[in-house]
Formats: sequence, C-alpha cells, structure tokens
Amino acid sequence: MVFPCNEIQKTAWSVLKNFDHALILREDDPLLPAILEVYEKQGIKNGAPQNQMKGPAFETELCVAYPDCRLVVTKETLTVEGMIKIVYDLLKDKLNIAKITFTSGVNVASAEFVTKNHIDRCPLCGITLNENGVCPKCGYKK
Repeated sequence: MVFPCNEIQKTAWSVLKNFDHALILREDDPLLPAILEVYEKQGIKNGAPQNQMKGPAFETELCVAYPDCRLVVTKETLTVEGMIKIVYDLLKDKLNIAKITFTSGVNVASAEFVTKNHIDRCPLCGITLNENGVCPKCGYKK
C-alpha cells in the first residue's frame, strides 16, 4: 500500500516544524550560553505567547529541540549531510524512508536507506493504525 503524500507531509511536519524559523546551533558553539542568557533576560526562554508553531520537544543522539524558545542544539555541524542524518533519525520509526535529498543553496546531498519497517496501515486511507488497530482518521478497525 502507498502512504498518501499529504499524510507523509503531516507526519514529517509534526516533528520537523521545530526547525522552522528556529535557531540551530552546535552544542559547543560559544554563542549558545550568551543566547540563552539573552532569552532569559527577555523572558522568552520558556516560550512566548505568540509562538504557536512548535512541535513536541525531543532529544536524540544527534540533537535536542527546545520548541518553546525555538532552539535546536545539534551534536555536529548542520550541513546538508548532517540534516539528512537528523531527519532520518527523527522519522525512521514513523515512515519507511527509502531516500532523502537535502538542498541548501548550491549544496546538495542524498542518502538512500533500506526500508525494513512493517507499519500497519489502514487499507482505506493509508494512515498508520494506532496501538489498538484503529485508524485515527476514518475509524477502520483491523
């Protein structure tokens, strides 16, 4: 079964929206402590009421997201290759990813992956079934 494109976008965006308009720094960046200090002084370290576009906080081996202050701290330099690693790590259990390509200016990188996940999907709309075997979109029961 093919997973609908709009559902792929929703699944990916639910995690990746933490990167949208975020400040992305390496954990050893000398600016990080100063930026956190400014966030604290301005009262936005724990979020601002206008910040409605945020995903869930997460921590992986490659990065940590602080959605309330729109900050992502990475373990390595964020190149197109590094972004591929991060995105794959965040989405590998949610989607069967065969290939990711990132472009930034004149830089481009691609990586291919072996798809090995078996994800139960609704035969009517392609959405991942929940832990009870029920489709959250149309109510289909396995």
